Amino acid sequence: MNRLRLVFVALIVFLLATPAGSIGWPSPALAAPKPIPLPNIKGSSPDPDTLPGGSNPTDPGKRQRYDYENPAEALRTHENEPAPDDGAAQIAALSPEAEKAGTWEHCQKRWLEYQEKKAAERAAGKKTSPPLPWRTWLRRYIPNQGNDNQGKAFVLHVAQRLRLGANHGWRSEVHVPEVNRWYDLGNEELGLFYEIKSGRGVDDSELARDKKLIELERAKPNPRRLVYLFAEEPTKGAKAKLRDAGVSYFVVPALKNLITSGGDSGGGGAGTGGPKDGGPKDGGPTGAASDILRAPDQRGSQGAALDGFADSPDTPEEAAELARVDAQLAAESGHPELAQDLGGVDFSTLELRYVSDTYHNGSGVQYAFKADELPAADQQSFGGRHAAQLASDSFFVWLSLRPSSFTVNLNPDEPDRILDAQFGRTDAGRVLLEADLTMKKSVAKFIHPDTRGGQKYWDALRGETKCVSMRQWIVPDTATVRDNGNELYILSAPLQVKMESDVVKAQGVGGTAGCGQESQATIKHNESVYRTMILPQVQDAVNHAPEYADLRRVYASRVAAEWFRQRSATKHTAYSDLIDTGDISRWTSRESWSPREVFDRYVKSYKNGEFKVKRTTTRGNFIYTSTFVYGGVDFSRINRNPVSADAFAKEHPTLAGSVSDALYGPVGQGSEVWLGGLTTSKPLSEAFARPASATSNPLLYPLAALPLIAWLLTGGLLLRRRRAQVEPSRA
Repeated sequence: MNRLRLVFVALIVFLLATPAGSIGWPSPALAAPKPIPLPNIKGSSPDPDTLPGGSNPTDPGKRQRYDYENPAEALRTHENEPAPDDGAAQIAALSPEAEKAGTWEHCQKRWLEYQEKKAAERAAGKKTSPPLPWRTWLRRYIPNQGNDNQGKAFVLHVAQRLRLGANHGWRSEVHVPEVNRWYDLGNEELGLFYEIKSGRGVDDSELARDKKLIELERAKPNPRRLVYLFAEEPTKGAKAKLRDAGVSYFVVPALKNLITSGGDSGGGGAGTGGPKDGGPKDGGPTGAASDILRAPDQRGSQGAALDGFADSPDTPEEAAELARVDAQLAAESGHPELAQDLGGVDFSTLELRYVSDTYHNGSGVQYAFKADELPAADQQSFGGRHAAQLASDSFFVWLSLRPSSFTVNLNPDEPDRILDAQFGRTDAGRVLLEADLTMKKSVAKFIHPDTRGGQKYWDALRGETKCVSMRQWIVPDTATVRDNGNELYILSAPLQVKMESDVVKAQGVGGTAGCGQESQATIKHNESVYRTMILPQVQDAVNHAPEYADLRRVYASRVAAEWFRQRSATKHTAYSDLIDTGDISRWTSRESWSPREVFDRYVKSYKNGEFKVKRTTTRGNFIYTSTFVYGGVDFSRINRNPVSADAFAKEHPTLAGSVSDALYGPVGQGSEVWLGGLTTSKPLSEAFARPASATSNPLLYPLAALPLIAWLLTGGLLLRRRRAQVEPSRA
């Protein structure tokens, strides 16, 4: 008996010491997942060459929606409640329900663990960012609890769409023991495996095994194939990792649609879609984010944009903490790749690029913002809420004030004509005035003699002082738009920098007043040199440099607002009641600033110069003095270049679909990401409701019978009249 006990103990020790998977068992982290029952597909199986990974894959067609449920959506009622206290969370953690993802007990347990982890980091002296507030953390927790359902729903969607039926040899959760890897779909006879991603990211641990599989198969005469299938274009970082692993990918365009168990869409979560009858339900983000593009008589905005903006961190430090929380929650859900879905959005490039008037059944607007992907895969998104608020507030300022107010002026001779008093109370006014000052600093950077281009510029100037004095200002260039009557697509919204020589009366650097001491011939020559060598650099910076991002953002909103202004001249629109009211009380500046303070900074720059360079040569000392630049920004007029329907369809074939789908979730289009939303004067459940069925109206049948009754009565009267005429004649 003792010997048998020793053998038994030795066997247990052996099993514990043996690396998982070395005797054919998957490791605990890779335990066999439960297969998803695949449907039987009628008809013959698809030609393997036409499938993703084949020699001639078929275009899967336009983006389609698929439904999934999230058990945690009911927890959104806790967003505006205080965080659960530690005692309640500790009691909840002991409940069996705490092990079920998406339950209130599970949520409290995870929140307690998060708090304890942050406290332990601080106690250990680690440099760590502050813990997330309860509401911010909860809005991260909730969508992650639906990850597994989302992934499985997309697998079924792909199987049905590509006709990968169980009766055609396809199976879900197929195990490849050589690399201890489970693939979402596989066909052993075809030697084809699909890893299916409903998001835009990849799992590094999975990809390491995929790379090993590719290397093992490479030497075989009939290698098995592995293809990743995405719902949309993967992130730049994901693409780079796939290339490194030698794994190909294919996009089956699809959009997730979050529904409740009753078939209606849930409220407000990331990726929240509409119900099966066509749109989102009431609920979702509250506070500043829900006011995006919302007029005073409209209900709070809804849509994917609101989720992205409400959850957007304000700082890089907060972004890093959110990324860590997302990664942890996504990993717990079994889908770590979904934490990367919005990680690559460069919110500094966010601009309003689409508006649609009178959306659905009431006064309202559908809108969409465009942003670029971040250039580096490891960069974190932040600032979305501030960028969206600036775009929205500026939009309403452009509507409420007269266009003649939309100009700013930094001229040291005119301290009393900086900008309109009302405009000076807004962030739009601040952005224009700061851009004017920034433009002077840009000029100083480009003409600095320590740069190669700057030295060439100074060498090309004439005159004893080599001075240029000019007025330089920013105006809208022609915006390219597609206006189909009820919708406006802003395809491009460039800005233009103009200049003209001028002499400033106020004394500047060195006590001189402009460059009036130079001859007209010298002034004309120096202006030509500036136009050729410096002005193109300034204009390029205004249209592309990050320091002018806010200016470009408020200008795009200006184009959208002007469309509503012109439209309101002939019909009532969602914003007709706001135009030229002069009331900007709802949209005053969110930052404390003073037009005079910006003007004083400009005058200081003008008088002291942005730089002073003294050079000693064999011929003596030369001092380079700053160019005298003043000007302004003038958004009082907008020029538009309309694009025809045919040109729009040819040059932007997928844009309309992307903008429409952006209402339900972030939509990637090339290197861009679209985020949509809507406002309405009615409850969303009414605005999106389908017209009631005619047969449901109790008056239908009586009303439908009226023509028949009238016909019978008329026929009866005519017949009676005819008989009456016939009877006397017989007599």
